[in-house]
Amino acid sequence: MEVKNFNELTSITSDPIEVKARKLLINLYKTAVDAVDPYPILQHLLRYDSEEKLLFVNDDQYSVESRKLWILGAGKAVGGMAVAIEEILNDLDYQGIVCVPEDLKIKFNLKKILCLESTHPFPSEINELNTQKVLKLINQISSDDLVIALISGGGSSMWVAPKSPISVQDLIILNQVLINSGMSIHEMNLIRKHVSEIKGGKLAHKISGEVITIILSDVIGDKLENIASGPLISDSSTSNEARLILKKYTLWNKGIPNSVKSVIKNGINNEIAEKSKEKPLVLNNVHSYLVGSNKIACKAILSKAKKMGLNSLFLTDKLEGEAKWVGKILARIYSGLMEENKAPLLIVSGGESTVQVHGGGIGGRNQEVAAALLNEYSSKKLVFKFAFLSAGTDGIDGNSSYAGALIDNKTIDIYGEKRLILENYLAQNDTSSFFEKIGGSVLLTGPTGTNVMDIQLAIIYLDKLS
Repeated sequence: MEVKNFNELTSITSDPIEVKARKLLINLYKTAVDAVDPYPILQHLLRYDSEEKLLFVNDDQYSVESRKLWILGAGKAVGGMAVAIEEILNDLDYQGIVCVPEDLKIKFNLKKILCLESTHPFPSEINELNTQKVLKLINQISSDDLVIALISGGGSSMWVAPKSPISVQDLIILNQVLINSGMSIHEMNLIRKHVSEIKGGKLAHKISGEVITIILSDVIGDKLENIASGPLISDSSTSNEARLILKKYTLWNKGIPNSVKSVIKNGINNEIAEKSKEKPLVLNNVHSYLVGSNKIACKAILSKAKKMGLNSLFLTDKLEGEAKWVGKILARIYSGLMEENKAPLLIVSGGESTVQVHGGGIGGRNQEVAAALLNEYSSKKLVFKFAFLSAGTDGIDGNSSYAGALIDNKTIDIYGEKRLILENYLAQNDTSSFFEKIGGSVLLTGPTGTNVMDIQLAIIYLDKLS
């Protein structure tokens, strides 16, 4: 992974300590993203023994002798997974389809696996057509066959099969409402399961063969049924829970299409009649492996920091909440830690905040976290020195072209000099415009090919870094 505007980010200040702090955070962010790169992960995870005709997944083994092999996948990280699969299984005959984000097909250059480009974060008619191709392939799978399924964040929008009478346009409206509501990814995916013919374990029931599912997590807590809305994982939620979440965000009686309400109501009636949700189904034909997560990314940062001799502290890999509050709380935590630590301290956290979208600006949750932290630091006139980075491991922050933001004391100085009114930008969810006017603050990486939520890094110090 490369930060394309590295020079811009590190040349905004002439202070050698500030430059050093900025470079440190950028390199540690890169360490986190590289640690969850799906290609090397699968290269270490899988091994094929051509003599024994055995596929090894860690210490587990699966016979491929006299069995047809199939590859399926959807998500931001499955392209790199599929490249690794083709290299590892080079001598075998197999078929497959993976759905990846737009404009990435040429990057992966798959030979045997059909690569279909899909839209994200919103579903589309293209995604529905791609999903139908996947389902058509699945119909060819027999009970003796072996399937390798590759799943990562982003899969929810890429595999689209709405329950009747929901149309793709209805689904687009629903997802727009959900994303702008400020609800968590867990809540969004729970709702998505109950309006889909394949999410919530339903796809697994359409596959006759044995399934190896390889998963990268983009959800708090890494619960498998929540990742990409769990197409191959038994679902423990109910349609009534989906209704209650929509009511919680005052969306049940406004905003969502009537077809969605109808499907959820039917689901509630069926669940009451069948009581099928009291004991979630166990999918005996599915073997799941979680291979990448935010915790793994954070641990990679801490390991590198230790080798560099940095004094570091890990807060959590479950940071969540509305972005404007997350930024404010982090500023207060850093201030409290600085009072107790005179030496420079690196603070690491991960997770995923949310944003309630009220305006029509350009930005994302990571930029809002950084903007809120900047606002808290300035308004409370905090005096410690710092550098702070918040960025998505997928390289995409909201509806912007950036991965996130990097701020420090130089950012504070420029903010004061330009006399910008930050609250106006936050009210319009227009943090990209704000940081572009500051300069040297937004990270540009492009899609990274992985997705394990966000990373927040801070280095706090009094006068020097060592």
